[in-house]
Amino acid sequence: MSSKYEAFSYLYHAMNYDIPYNLWLDIIHPYNKETSILDIGCGTGEILKQLNADKKIGIDNSETMIEIAKNGDSTSDYYVKDMTDFQLEERFDLIIATVDVLNYVEDLDTFKSIIKNVYNHLNDNGVFIFDIHSESKVNALIEGEMFSDVNDDFVYIWNTFKDDELSLYHELTFFIKNDDDTYNRYFETHYQKTFPHKTVLNVLESFDFNLLKTFSDFDPDGDVREYSERTFYIVKK
Repeated sequence: MSSKYEAFSYLYHAMNYDIPYNLWLDIIHPYNKETSILDIGCGTGEILKQLNADKKIGIDNSETMIEIAKNGDSTSDYYVKDMTDFQLEERFDLIIATVDVLNYVEDLDTFKSIIKNVYNHLNDNGVFIFDIHSESKVNALIEGEMFSDVNDDFVYIWNTFKDDELSLYHELTFFIKNDDDTYNRYFETHYQKTFPHKTVLNVLESFDFNLLKTFSDFDPDGDVREYSERTFYIVKK
């Protein structure tokens, strides 16, 4: 592979081939008026490019992710922006932050600033859809747990460490094969934090959001369960 961009692009798609994007789309579609959508933490645009709307904008703080998204989707506009302080001169009927995006925050104050920013970018009666790791998922992880995978073209090693009860550090080491059978090594560290369900509800209420639905694990007809993988929130301004 001739560049880090090509290597990362290949690795990202290879590692995420089994993410059930269709399940997120099933949740989003009933709330899409097909007018305007903002995707916060859009990554490579896998969800946004499958949604129909007159205006679609995706933001992410990764230049590489945005470059991949732009190359793979001509129907949307993509920008490198941080979800904690982005400013766009327009509002939207639908804002989404999916696949654990809001777990990439440092503390509760940062989470609140993102929710406030979302509120300010929504039209009246606009809908915000997001999901976060459940408490039970984070608490179930074992300190120092390691995941790995060996492929013909790459190897990755993923170590997880708990920072406190509801915070995690992820250390990822990638070895990506070149055309000449040598390998390039890449290392990344990610920090994730989740919040108790009641805390999230209190934050949403403080910004006068109207809670439409909250549920666990892609089951919009169900409730929030004590043991689950992730919790979804659908709110209206």
